[in-house]
Amino acid sequence: MRTVHLFEDLLGYRLRRADVLAMARLSQALAPLGLTPARVTALAYIHRDDGCDQAALGRALGINRASTMGLVDHLSASGLVERHPGADRRSHALRLTAAGEAARLAMMHVLREMDEVAFAALDATERAELGRLLNKVRRTLAPPAGDTITFTTTPTN
Repeated sequence: MRTVHLFEDLLGYRLRRADVLAMARLSQALAPLGLTPARVTALAYIHRDDGCDQAALGRALGINRASTMGLVDHLSASGLVERHPGADRRSHALRLTAAGEAARLAMMHVLREMDEVAFAALDATERAELGRLLNKVRRTLAPPAGDTITFTTTPTN
């Protein structure tokens, strides 16, 4: 018996289903490193913006202050990130430790391996085209700085 998905004709739904599968595999691959996709993203951001504060990290990740604090607390307790005095008395500059940099290099290796697995069915031209199309969709969906997107629903038959 063939399973029919109610939304298989919707690209967004199919993209989300692929993302769910990819994130599940990525989570499994990162587990031996003690990392999750969220921690990977945080380490990458802190590496790129060395000395950023928790507020900037939270905005970049799209998470609230409490979640950001929990994430940074975990990374700090794991010895991957250090808090240093920030621009003012209430903020901390975040920096990767040597262990954090080693974890970042290991996670990049895992991420590259996962890309190879996930996109093995695509040749180089198809990969480039998919990347171009995904960037185009992302630009369409990303609101201009300071704006929000409001969706309205129109009944369809």
